[in-house]
Formats: sequence, structure tokens, C-alpha cells
Amino acid sequence: MHQVADGLYVGGIAAVSETAPLRDADIEVVVGLTHDPPAGGYPDPVRVIREPMVDGPRNEAPAFERAVEATRDALTSDERALVHCSAGASRSVAVAAAALTETTDRDLEAAFQRVVDRRPPADPHPALVRRAAGYLGYES
Repeated sequence: MHQVADGLYVGGIAAVSETAPLRDADIEVVVGLTHDPPAGGYPDPVRVIREPMVDGPRNEAPAFERAVEATRDALTSDERALVHCSAGASRSVAVAAAALTETTDRDLEAAFQRVVDRRPPADPHPALVRRAAGYLGYES
């Protein structure tokens, strides 16, 4: 799990398997993008918003949009949020970058760069980069 901006963290499913790191980071909201929850479930007392998404071009726009909106809403409510997918490299990176664009003065490219710089495993699928751009109105 890596902090990519004030109150915003990105990680893989392993990031939610233990309570201590979430507690230490004061995580209040977890946006889970995997189809299955972690083996041991999500720890208490975090609020979990599950928006299962597929990585790559088969990703559905409504799920992506709901995940970004949930992340954005947590950030604008001053809640500390963790966005996770399986590896914390693609889906969670794209959702976090889109939410960061909506909640800061960064454009999408700068938001992706920020997340990639702070989350070494980050390697968002090009289809998810396009999905983020479309969601934000960067493409027609």
C-alpha cells in the first residue's frame, strides 16, 4: 500500500488482509475493485465500497465511474481512502488518478504521473487510461 496523495492510498488485495496497516494509515474507506473480497474478508471498522471491475478493454464504464465517484466522495469528505485491485497496478491506479484529477488542480496526465511515481508497481492498462480520459471528458 502506497500513499499517492493526501488521504489517498493505492494497493493490492494484500493491503486489506491485515488491520494494522489500515489502522496505522487511518484508512476509513476501502474501494475494492476485485471480484472476490480478500480471503479473510475486510477488516473492521473500515467502510467498504465494492465495485468489481475487469482489467483491460473489457472494463465496463458504469463500474469504473462508480469507483471513481466513491473515491472522490471519500476524499471530498476528508476521509482517508484506499483503492485496491488484485495487484494495485492497473485498475486501482486508473481509478485513483481519475479521482485525483477531480479533487485537485492536476490534469489527468499529471495525476497518473503522481500515482505511478508513488506506487512502484503501477502499470495501468492503456484501456483503463482511455476509460479515465473518457470519464473526465478528455476525449469525445
